[in-house]
Amino acid sequence: MIRFILCLVIFWNVENYFDPFDDPLTNDNDFTPRGSYSWTWHRFVKKRNDIAKTLIACGTIGGKKWEAPCIIGLCEIENRFVLHQLVNDSPLAPMGYGIVHRDSPDPRGIDVALLYRKARFRPLKVIHYSIPGQDSLAVGTRTILYVKGELDRCDTVHFLVNHWPSKRGGIQAEKRRMIAAEILLTITDSIFLTSPGARILVMGDFNDPPGSPPLRRLESGALTNVSAGDTYKYKGAWECPDQFLVSPSIKQDLEYVKVARLPHLLERDRTHMGNKPRRTYQGPVYKGGISDHLPITLKFITFVSYGFPTR
Repeated sequence: MIRFILCLVIFWNVENYFDPFDDPLTNDNDFTPRGSYSWTWHRFVKKRNDIAKTLIACGTIGGKKWEAPCIIGLCEIENRFVLHQLVNDSPLAPMGYGIVHRDSPDPRGIDVALLYRKARFRPLKVIHYSIPGQDSLAVGTRTILYVKGELDRCDTVHFLVNHWPSKRGGIQAEKRRMIAAEILLTITDSIFLTSPGARILVMGDFNDPPGSPPLRRLESGALTNVSAGDTYKYKGAWECPDQFLVSPSIKQDLEYVKVARLPHLLERDRTHMGNKPRRTYQGPVYKGGISDHLPITLKFITFVSYGFPTR
């Protein structure tokens, strides 16, 4: 017999989640004890634990009983070590998360990753898609992470984690974001071709608002943008770069989509009105916050056989 349960998904740009060790292969010198940010093991551990506690706190956003996040998409993480620390040496450890990650060609060494509760999700297929430049060679930016897996032994779901090229670079960067949109659309179209009712969830920091040409291009297919609001503040104006897009089969089973405006993630904006995300650094000054982005959360109905443990 089948019963219905809920799957909580979180996406978060955790802004420069670096370890304090120098990697000679990447430009991470600022985030070392002797670097411009004086990034120490103590500061790293504080950020690691604050990220974990925030992800746990997101389990109460729905207003009902707490539940552990099932799927967590992250961007601006440096390497597998910082992820290993997060899932094994922080308050997340008892929940048993697995890691999907690979180093990207980003010159600073920041990547995307997917964490999943091993008790509920089993990865079946993982692909990292590079974003080519105009010469068809991979550019120095984050890959698109695709993970197909079995959720609660009953439901096949396709997750895609994104961190598109930033707005630095003007027209050239905008072209790269459009290329990323075309790659993503090709991936989802190929999934729909073999499985028209596929359950697909796209998440990411797209460095563009929902109405931008690259995001509208994504919605020209079978995806729907279900983003819930602004997550990032730039020069006093709130923006929505962090978004979820879903296939029809997930859209019909949505419980909610929310921005995690948790009080400890915000501080008073003394230059402009209202609040703003509390960052780790303001310029070179250590502030002790977590990120300049707020997490986004989504919960959808999934299916599970009776007798299968989900906690």
